[in-house]
Amino acid sequence: MAYFNHAFQKTFVGTNGFVTNGDGTDELALGQFAFYDPKTWKQFTEAPINCCPAVLVSGSIHPNDKIGPFHGGYAESVKSKTINPKYVHRFYKVNPCLPQQAQITVGANVDSYTGSCVKDFLCGETYSLRLDIKGSPALRYLTRNSYYTSGAYTGCCPDDAIAPVAVNPLIVYTQWAYDFLNSPLINPFIHVTITYSTDAGLNWQAFEPQLADDSTTAEALLPYTLEGAVLPGDENNLAGLIITGAYADTRFNDCTFYPNDSIIAFLEPVKLFASEVDLNGDPCAFTGLCENNSCQPIQIKGTGETVIRDLILTEGYMQQPFYTGQDLRIREITNGNDVTAAISRSSFYTTYYLQHSVPRFNNPTGTFDNEQYLLEIVGMPEMYTTTTSAVTFTTVGSVTVADATGAYVGGNINFNNGVIGGDATILSIVGNVITFDQDYAGDYAIGSDITFSDPSLADFEDFVNTWLENCGACETLTPYVCPNGGLPCAGIDPNGSNESND
Repeated sequence: MAYFNHAFQKTFVGTNGFVTNGDGTDELALGQFAFYDPKTWKQFTEAPINCCPAVLVSGSIHPNDKIGPFHGGYAESVKSKTINPKYVHRFYKVNPCLPQQAQITVGANVDSYTGSCVKDFLCGETYSLRLDIKGSPALRYLTRNSYYTSGAYTGCCPDDAIAPVAVNPLIVYTQWAYDFLNSPLINPFIHVTITYSTDAGLNWQAFEPQLADDSTTAEALLPYTLEGAVLPGDENNLAGLIITGAYADTRFNDCTFYPNDSIIAFLEPVKLFASEVDLNGDPCAFTGLCENNSCQPIQIKGTGETVIRDLILTEGYMQQPFYTGQDLRIREITNGNDVTAAISRSSFYTTYYLQHSVPRFNNPTGTFDNEQYLLEIVGMPEMYTTTTSAVTFTTVGSVTVADATGAYVGGNINFNNGVIGGDATILSIVGNVITFDQDYAGDYAIGSDITFSDPSLADFEDFVNTWLENCGACETLTPYVCPNGGLPCAGIDPNGSNESND
C-alpha cells in the first residue's frame, strides 16, 4: 500500500478514439490516446506478447503551445507513469447513467392493490404520516435532511354510531397531500398525486392537488379545507398517494468554478421515505398501510460536468492551475478555456479506469512500499436516437436523426441493434443528417432505432485485456452498468396501468 489509502488520479481525454497506427506521441491529436514503449517511444500497434511495460499517452487539450513569448510546452502530449502489467490492480469501465427520480406509493394504488394494502380509517381519529427527504439537495437547502409529519383528522363520528365507523379514505390522503404541499420544508422536493377507485380497483382515477390559493376548479382539485367538500365515493373507496421526488437546483447552467460554486445537489436525486407514525413518532405502532418504492433514485453518471472537474485536477497536478478568480479574462489568457472546450458539459462519456502501482525498491526508511496511480480515460459513449426520415440505400446511405449527439466522423452507426447489416462508419455530419458507408439490405422507416458508438474503444478493451493476460495478470475488464440495465423506470401510471422495467 501507499503511505495513504489514495491513488493519484490522472485524466486522459480519449474522445477521438484509441489509435494503433504507429504515429509518434507528437502526432496525437486532441482526444486520441495510445500506448507507447517507454524505452523506444514507439507506439504499440498490438498488445505486447510479453510482460512489456507501457506508457499511456493522449493528445494535449491545448492548441497553443505558448503563453506569451516565454512560457511554453503546453501542447506536449499527456503521459502516464510507466505501467508494469504485473502491478495493474484494477481495470474497469463505468457507463454513463441518466438520472432517475425516486417514486414511492402510500396506501392502495394501481400497482399495490392487495387486501393487505387496504387500510380502514375510522372516524374521530387522527392519522399521522411522516415523509423524510434525504440526499444532497435537502442538505444543501437546510444543511440537514428534511422531514414533515402530517396529521389527518377524520372528523366526528355520527351521532347514532355506537362505535367508530369507517370513513372515506380520501379524507385522510387528501389532508396528507395538502399538508405536504403546504410545508416549505419539503414541497420543493416532491410532486404528489392522489389516486382512488370507487369500484374495488377495476378503474382508477387520479388528480394532482394544488394549494388552496392556486385552485381554480374546486370539484376537480378538492379544496384544502374539507368543510363542504363533496368527496367522490364513500368508505368503500380504495385510495393512496404517489409521491415523486422532484428537485430543480439553483445552479447556473455553466459553472464558473468560483470557490462557492457547487453541483452536489445537481448530481444526486432526493430519496423519499414514508411511514405512518403515532403521536410520539414511532413507526412501529401501526400496520396495514403499505409504503412501496416504485422507482429507486439513480444518480447521474458520466456527465461532462464531472469530467471537466477531473480534468481540472489533472491540470493542477501538471502545474497548470485553472484560474478561479473573478476576472475571467485571466482564465482565457492562461489557456483555462481549453479545459472547458475539450469536454462538452451537456454530453455523456464512458470512462475507463486503470489502477496500477509503482513500487519503491530503494526506500530510505527500509520499508517496501509503492505509490498508486489511477488513470482515467474518457471516451465517447454509446448514444441512442431514432430516424426522422426514411432511408433507402445500397452502398452509401444518408439519414436524418432526431439527435446527432454522440455521432462523429469515423464513429459507428448501427441500425435496429444490428438486426440487418452491421456497424457502418460515419462519413460526414451536417446538422442532424448523417452520411455513412457500408452495404445494407433493406429499408428503414421513420422511428427506426439508431446507435452511435466508437469502434476504437472495443479495440482498446481488447488491447488491455490481451496485454494483461499475456503477462498472467488476474485482472480483466470489469464493466459497471446502470441499475435496471440503463433503462429508465417507467414508474406508475396513476390512471390504471403500471409498466416497470425492474
